[in-house]
Amino acid sequence: MNPLLARLQPYPFERLRALTRDIVPNPAFKPIGLGIGEPRHATPELIKQAITENLKGLASYPATAGEPALRNAIAAWIARRYGVKVDPDAQVLPVGGSREALFALAQTVVDPTKPGATVVSPNPFYQIYEGAALLAGAEVAFVNSDPARNFAADWDSVAEETWARTQLLYVCSPGNPTGAVMPLAEWQRLFELSDKHGFVIASDECYSEIYFSGEPPLGSLEAATKLGRDFERLVAFTSLSKR
Repeated sequence: MNPLLARLQPYPFERLRALTRDIVPNPAFKPIGLGIGEPRHATPELIKQAITENLKGLASYPATAGEPALRNAIAAWIARRYGVKVDPDAQVLPVGGSREALFALAQTVVDPTKPGATVVSPNPFYQIYEGAALLAGAEVAFVNSDPARNFAADWDSVAEETWARTQLLYVCSPGNPTGAVMPLAEWQRLFELSDKHGFVIASDECYSEIYFSGEPPLGSLEAATKLGRDFERLVAFTSLSKR
């Protein structure tokens, strides 16, 4: 048995379900579930129609890198949404949910043989960040939120010696549960730290399409492009489940 499993925490949504199982809501109010994020609306007809029309292909294993049509569609969406051109063959990878990829990236990036291998994560955080880091053999450095900046992550609180040991940085923008969006200057700061210390940035952008007014939230690929950078040591994750 992998001894690192003992370091994992109970999955939070199971604990939340246990805590709320016997609660009887006040009938005068309609409760709002703030637990797991999943669609509350009916599946759009166009999606059901597309699945129905392609049932024959659903019985076969897809290509490891994903179907070319899907990769091309994703690249086209990135271009429309962010004004960024990506190579669908070399820079796009469909996965079975962003959680899978967020976990797998840590297993790929982290070298536990290096002393003090560290993964930096915002706090509050998506549980997979911590679990992925621990099972990769790294320590986790949590970055608390700053109430003075709409509870955005306080990256300046991270000591230089911690950044020097960092191999992977998880970023979530727009943040959950705060909704804080990282501005361009903050991205520039993190890119500079990545250049200096060589760590990979995993940008979790699954909430990129949930906003109520103004400009769409800035994404990591868009930020890199605006700063005249390529996407070295940068991986952006999006999700169809948060639309």
